[in-house]
Amino acid sequence: MSTLEQKIGDEEGQSERTGYVPDPLMNPKECTTADVIPISNSGVLDANGSSVSSDEIVNYFLHKIKTNDQEVTENVYLIPHSSKPVNEYFNPKLLTGLYPTLFCYGRGAPEDQSRPIEIKFKEHIRYLLSYNDRRFETNHSFIFVVFNLLQRRDACFHAQLIATKPYFQASANEIQSINSKDIEMALNNNSKRTYNTEANSALNKLLRHIKTVGGRVMGSAYSRTALRTRIHALIFNQGLPSIFPTLNPADIHSPVALYFAGVQLNLD
Repeated sequence: MSTLEQKIGDEEGQSERTGYVPDPLMNPKECTTADVIPISNSGVLDANGSSVSSDEIVNYFLHKIKTNDQEVTENVYLIPHSSKPVNEYFNPKLLTGLYPTLFCYGRGAPEDQSRPIEIKFKEHIRYLLSYNDRRFETNHSFIFVVFNLLQRRDACFHAQLIATKPYFQASANEIQSINSKDIEMALNNNSKRTYNTEANSALNKLLRHIKTVGGRVMGSAYSRTALRTRIHALIFNQGLPSIFPTLNPADIHSPVALYFAGVQLNLD
């Protein structure tokens, strides 16, 4: 039986991210105009697993978990959390405590005050995600945790900016007059798509402030609305984008590819 040797190195790892179509930005002769913005993306589909339903996958994992629980008899020690929330600002021990396998020897965490040069949190996270070993990039929860930290920081920063405005004090006094019945009535009207002629000015101001702050937080619904408006404006100014899809069929179902791979097939 013939075997296939597989070697994975740094160059092969980088080549897996590239596509078949060459990037126009790599050729300086083709980058004379700034009107063209090339966007390339690629994806892989499991041809043999496309017929498997989601219910079958869930049942398989549940059966696997039940089987593993019966085999494993080791003790599990649960460490309870503290009664006080941890500080997320200028705390280099936060990420090193959460991910001891990513930060070797407890060093290299963001916002370390012992560094002679101050580095912003976002820039440091971008640097960590560009590591060649990809340990931060391939971790199951690191990206989501730091993204949630950035979201909360943006929301708190812009909320602080609004709170320092001179008109916010009057709005705050009016917002405090909102009770649970007003919010419940507004939610019922929104679900039933009915609108009350007597608008609640305090509730409108609250929603307006939330929209202002949420528009600056990346990943929020209001930021997507702002990006949608910018896309519509770009299409109105530059025209519709050109999309060129490239479909590569699965090699395991191609008789020609199997023949060149050494599989004995009857091509006649």
